[in-house]
Formats: sequence, C-alpha cells, structure tokens
Amino acid sequence: MSGKKLSFTEAKTLSIIDYLASAGFQPVKIIRADHWYYSPFREERTPSFKVNAKLNLWYDHGTGEGGTLIDLGAKLKQCSLAEFVERLSQDVHSFSFHRQPPLIIPQENKLEILAVQELNSDDLLQYLSGRRIMPDTAKKFCKEIAFRIRDKAYKAVGFQNRSGAWELRNHWFKGSSAPKDISIITDGSKKLGVLEGFMDFLSLIQSDNQELNALRDNSDFLILNSLRLLSRAIPLLQNRDVNLLLDNDNAASEAKKALIDKGVAFKDASGLYLSHKDLNDFIVSDYKNKMTQSLSKTKPVKLRR
Repeated sequence: MSGKKLSFTEAKTLSIIDYLASAGFQPVKIIRADHWYYSPFREERTPSFKVNAKLNLWYDHGTGEGGTLIDLGAKLKQCSLAEFVERLSQDVHSFSFHRQPPLIIPQENKLEILAVQELNSDDLLQYLSGRRIMPDTAKKFCKEIAFRIRDKAYKAVGFQNRSGAWELRNHWFKGSSAPKDISIITDGSKKLGVLEGFMDFLSLIQSDNQELNALRDNSDFLILNSLRLLSRAIPLLQNRDVNLLLDNDNAASEAKKALIDKGVAFKDASGLYLSHKDLNDFIVSDYKNKMTQSLSKTKPVKLRR
C-alpha cells in the first residue's frame, strides 16, 4: 500500500493494538481478546481503555466512547477522520507511526468525590428552584456531592448512574465523575421513558401536564446522561413500550434515526414541547407563563376620579 492513499475501509483493518504500540502504549493486562490499557486521554490508576483484538475495536469505559482505529486516531491527533486517514496513509508503508503526545489531563485536574450526603445546601436548592425543580422531588432522587478539582472543593447536585458515579450540576458546573454511564430507575414496568438528562427526568416527575403525566405514570425510566451512551441503552429498549423525551435538536434527531436503524420501536413525545429546547426548558417556561397570568389577574384596577 506504499504511496497509495488508504480508503476508510482499508484504514479500519489496521490493528489498533499495533498502532497504540507504535505510539508507545502497551496493554496493562490481556484477558483473552481484550487488551486493557491506561487511557491515552487521561491519567488513571485502573486501566479503563479496552481494545478487542478480535473485533479490532476500542472502548473507553471512562467516557463511553469507542470505535475503530480511525475514530481513535482522529481523537488522539485532534483532527478530522479524513485528515487522520491521510496521515495514516503517509506512514502505513512502514507501519512506523511517529508518536503524538497523548492528550493527558493532569492528575491535579481530576475530579475527586469527597462526600455524599442528603441534599440540604441552600445554594443548591436555590439553583434547582431556578430550574423549577422542587426540593422534595430533588431530595428523593439526588444527593449533595462534595468534590474536588485541583486543590479546591465544591458542592453540586448529584444524580447517580448505574455504575455508581455521579452526574454533577450547580450554578456554574456541568460535569460528571467517572465512569460515565446511563441511569436506570425501575419498578418492573414494561413502559419505559427515555430522557437525555436528569433535569428533564426531575421535570417529568413533578409535571402537572396531563399528556406528560400519562407518559410518566406506571413507567420505568432510563436517563442517558449523554447521547453518546445511546448504544448502551439499546439492549434495554427491546420489547418495551418506549417513550422518547429527548431534546429538540439535531443530535436527538440523529439518535432517533439510529434507533430506527436498530429496529427499536418507540413513541416520540418531544412534540409535547416542540417549541422548547428540552423538557426542563418547557417546564421553566410554563411556570413563567402561569406566574405572568396570575399577576395579570391580581393587578389592581385604577379607579377614575
């Protein structure tokens, strides 16, 4: 293949394990076809980056991302897929890759969970109030999380995923602890509501909209926490009465197409809040409208003299 530009198909057949070795990364352990590495994208003590030699695919358990050699190379090199394939074509004749320094998040920038307790912080409850989430609803499903980044400690509203890590939110911070994963709230129902984030889930729980209530009642819930984790959810959507309450944006539209391609049947409920970005935005806007109407009705009438 010397001197010839690789096609995407040809590039995908090249060994990810060999590519990583050429870049200076060696597996920490090998279990049958699975080669486990310390992630090339961050520092960590436990290897969470897996390459399946048989499938020639990689998966990062810390972020929920994965794919082929092209996806990995483009992420490492911070370039487009096409640009990486072009770079790969220049080196593949010797299969000697020049090492690109990995994108390492310094140890001091890592997010560390310090404590988990009941949600009582006035600042966090005020933040939730601004999102029109009532304290009783939040306290039922969320915790108050103390966490540290570098040498500074902070607090956030925490919503736990199925792997035990936390989605974290406060006035200024939107992030998560590792590993990133979906969240599941189940009571054994065949009916399943699927939402992108936990603010949308909390909004649905306390909604007084009749159509939304019909979707909520007697339902299990799956919160993706990121559309990137949709592939993890697909096995859980089979043979369920699925109601999608995703955002009204292009990414959600692509997710719906992906579900259709996978043969997943669902009811798209996003039309109930079509003029809004997401379900929480709809709840906030609805509250403001009701407050405006209420103030209008109680406005004193000036008497003529």
